[in-house]
Amino acid sequence: MDITLLTGIRPLLLLLSADALLMVFMVYPLVMRYDDDQGDGMALVLLPKPKLPSYWSVPAFGALFLTLMVGYHSIQGSWTPDQAYTDLVTRISLSVVQSPAEVAGYLAGFTLGLRFLTFGTILCIAVVGRGNAPRRMLVAFQAFIYLGVMAFIDATLVVVEVVLQAPVAPTTLLGNFAAVGLAVLAMTRMQYLNFALPKPSAVPFAKRPRLSDALTLIGVTVAAMAICMAGILWIFHRANPEYRPALALLLPVPFAEGSFIIRTMLLALVNGFTVRPEPPVGDARPPIDVIIPAFNEEEFIAATLEAIDLAAVRYGGPVRVVLMNDGSTDSTRELALATMARFRHATGEVVDGRHGGKSESLNAALKLATSDIVVRIDADTIIGEWSLYYTPRWFEDPQIGLVEPMCFPRAGSRSVFPYLRLFEELKQFGLNHRTMQTVDGVNVVPGVFTAFRRAVAVELGGFTVGMNGEDGDFTLRFSRLGYRMWMDTKIVVYEDVPPTYAEIREQRVRWGRAVHHNQSRHGPYRAGVATPKVWFNQTQQFVKCAFAPARLLLPFYLLLTAVFEGTQRDVILIFMGGYVLAEIVFMALQAVLTVGYRQFRHFGWVVLWPVWHEFLLVFATESWLSMPGRPLGLHGTRPLLITQAVIH
Repeated sequence: MDITLLTGIRPLLLLLSADALLMVFMVYPLVMRYDDDQGDGMALVLLPKPKLPSYWSVPAFGALFLTLMVGYHSIQGSWTPDQAYTDLVTRISLSVVQSPAEVAGYLAGFTLGLRFLTFGTILCIAVVGRGNAPRRMLVAFQAFIYLGVMAFIDATLVVVEVVLQAPVAPTTLLGNFAAVGLAVLAMTRMQYLNFALPKPSAVPFAKRPRLSDALTLIGVTVAAMAICMAGILWIFHRANPEYRPALALLLPVPFAEGSFIIRTMLLALVNGFTVRPEPPVGDARPPIDVIIPAFNEEEFIAATLEAIDLAAVRYGGPVRVVLMNDGSTDSTRELALATMARFRHATGEVVDGRHGGKSESLNAALKLATSDIVVRIDADTIIGEWSLYYTPRWFEDPQIGLVEPMCFPRAGSRSVFPYLRLFEELKQFGLNHRTMQTVDGVNVVPGVFTAFRRAVAVELGGFTVGMNGEDGDFTLRFSRLGYRMWMDTKIVVYEDVPPTYAEIREQRVRWGRAVHHNQSRHGPYRAGVATPKVWFNQTQQFVKCAFAPARLLLPFYLLLTAVFEGTQRDVILIFMGGYVLAEIVFMALQAVLTVGYRQFRHFGWVVLWPVWHEFLLVFATESWLSMPGRPLGLHGTRPLLITQAVIH
C-alpha cells in the first residue's frame, strides 16, 4: 500500500461517494413501485397483453448487433470508442492518484470488451423490443448510463490497483468480473424501468426459513466459486502474458458454468449425508382430489383420465377427479364424460366454464375440492400408476406443503423435441431439484403434477390469474407461509411436449416470460427474502434469463473480435474451442444422467444438446422481446387501463 500516491483524502472520498450514489441510482428502479399491474398483489395480475415476436426479430437483433460491432471497429484515430472511454477513466483516476505512468500502464491496450457486448445488447433491445418511440429512446439511454457508471467503477479499480497493488484494474480478470456484474444489474434496471411487470407479492410472511438451509447453500456456493476461481486464476497465471488481457475478458463465462457444476456436486454430497429417509406408505388412504383444467384437449384427455383411474386402483383410497372444461370448442367434454363413465375406482365430474385460462379453471376446480390433499395435473399429462400411492405419505410432515414428481416426456411422438426435453428434465428434476431440495431451494414445482395442501392454497387465494408461470408463483407463495416442497422420484409422470417448432417456441417464450414475472413478484429486493428458493434459485434463474440476449450474441462478438483484433485472435479461437469443450462436458453429464435414470434408448440424442442450448438462448431472448413496453409520452408514463386479466 502506498497512500502517498493519492492526491488527497477528499478526492478519494468524493470518488467513493460518487460510486455509492451511482450504485443507488442503478438499484433504485428495481425497488420502485410501478402502476403496470393493476391486480391485487395476491392472486390477480392485470397487465398489458404480451405478444409473441416475429420470427425475424432475433435475426434482426443479431444483424443489428453485428452492424454495431463493425461500426465500433471501423472508427479509427484518436476518437475510437476504446480511446474515448480510456481517456475518461484516466481523467477520473488522475483526479485521485498522482501516478500518470502507472495509470497509463494499467489501461494500456484497453478495449471495452464485455462492456461493449452489454452496451450493444441494450441498444439492440431498444430497437427490436416492444415500445413506442419515446420508450425506445429511454431504453437506449440505459446503454449509455451503463457505460457512464462503469467508467467510475473502472476508475475506482485503477485507483485500488495503484494504491494497493491489487490485481483489479479494468483489464484484469477481476475487473472484467465487475463489468459482468454491473452488466446484469444494468439489464435488470433497464427491464424494470421500461417494461410492464407484475407488482410484488402481497402474501405476508407467516414463518421464517430455517437458518441451516441458508448457511449450507451459502457454504457450498462459496466453496464452489472458490474452487472454480482457483482453477481460473491458475490458467490465467500459467498463460502467456500476451494472452492475459484476452483471457481476462473471456474467463468469466466458464467461471459461471464451472461454479454451477461444482456447486451441484457439493450439494449432492450434502444431500447424500443429510437427506431425510423416505416415510413409509402406511395403511391410511386419505381422500385425494385431482383437479384438471382442460381447453380443447380431445387428443389426450381420455388417456389422461384412464391413467388417473389406474393410479386410483393402485392407491386404494378415495380419488375424485374434477375436470374444468375451460370453454372447449371440440369434443373434450364428451370424451371426458365417456371415459369417467368407465372408471373402475376413481369418481369424476366435468364442470363447464368460460374460457378464462388455466389459473381461472384451476381456481374454480379448487373451490369444488373437499379433500386435504389436492393434485393438479395438466390435461395432456399421463401419471404413473403408482404416483398417487406414494404421494400422501409426505404430507405427514407438517413442513411439507408441496410434492413434486420426476417428469419424463410422453412417448410416441416422432418429433425431436421430446428427446431434447428429456435431457432438460434429467438435469432439472433428476439432478438440480434433487440436490436443491435439501436446502429448500427449488423455486418451481411444475404444473404438470403438483400435490399440495388444499387449506394453504385456499388461504393464498388459489392460483394467480393473469401472469405467466403460475406454478412457480404458487410454489413461491407457499414458501412465504413457511412450507417446503419435496421431490419423490417414485412419483413419475409423463408430460406432453409440443411436437412442432412453432408450438415449442410459443411455450418456451412463455416460460421465459414466467421467470421475469416471478422475479418481479418475488425478487428479494422487491418482496423480501423468504427462503433460498427465492434469493438463490429463482434469482439465479432470472439472472440467466436477463443476460440471455448477451449470451446469445457472445459467440458472434468473439468471432468478430478475433477478426478485427488479430492480437487476440489465437486466444479467442482457443476460447471458442473451450466453449465447445464446455458443451461436451455438459453432454457427458447428460449421458451419465441418461444411464442413471435408465433412458438408454435415448442415449444418442444427447449429441444435439449444444444445438438445443443455443435455441434455448433464442427463446429466452424472444421472451425479452415479447414483453410490453410501459407507455411513455410527452407527459410521462401513462399506465394502460386494464380491466381483464390476460389469458394464458
